[in-house]
Amino acid sequence: MADTPIDRRKFQRRMIRLACHLQLNAGQLVHGYTQNISRDGVFLEAQSLPAHLQHLRPKAGDVGMLILQYKKNGAPGTLKVGCRVMHAMANGIGVNIFISKLSLSDQQTITMILESESGAL
Repeated sequence: MADTPIDRRKFQRRMIRLACHLQLNAGQLVHGYTQNISRDGVFLEAQSLPAHLQHLRPKAGDVGMLILQYKKNGAPGTLKVGCRVMHAMANGIGVNIFISKLSLSDQQTITMILESESGAL
């Protein structure tokens, strides 16, 4: 009998697609799109690296900055949030957002993105 995976998420995920970049402190830069977002995490889809560059792939525990691009009243906006890589797979990366370190304004922006479910505020 197979074990049922345990979902440790504290907050509900929303299927929201935003352009994003993951800039790690070690220097790696990953471009992709969010697959889902919650109040404390993001799963971003990213193309897998060629075999000769696999050593550059983000690893669990890596720390950096997640840059989300969204629209507010039709104008482009950017939100930068500190994060930690929780897991990395061939097709994407799960990151934990350091929500407690964000300004109240940035926390409100994440809430608005989640409530709009589109990134268009």
